[in-house]
Amino acid sequence: MAIKSVVCCCGMGLGTSLLAKMNVEKTLKQLGVSGVSVEHSSISDALVNKFDLYVVSKDLAKEVASLSSVVVLENIMDGKELETKLRQTFNV
Repeated sequence: MAIKSVVCCCGMGLGTSLLAKMNVEKTLKQLGVSGVSVEHSSISDALVNKFDLYVVSKDLAKEVASLSSVVVLENIMDGKELETKLRQTFNV
């Protein structure tokens, strides 16, 4: 399945998820991945909608455990960790 939509989630859908969104967009551009929409949201709102990939911090991992395509970040601000995990997820 091609990933066309990504959502970055945090508890409230405000600060952390917005920063993660900007980092995901930047990293995907650096990796040469295009045609992917990136949004940010609270975890509760994101679970109501369908996204191809969920990016969350480790404290939200249990809430998305049943989903098939999830990137769990130990440190949501660690660019190297994000790059490594997105590289694996997008096979680039």
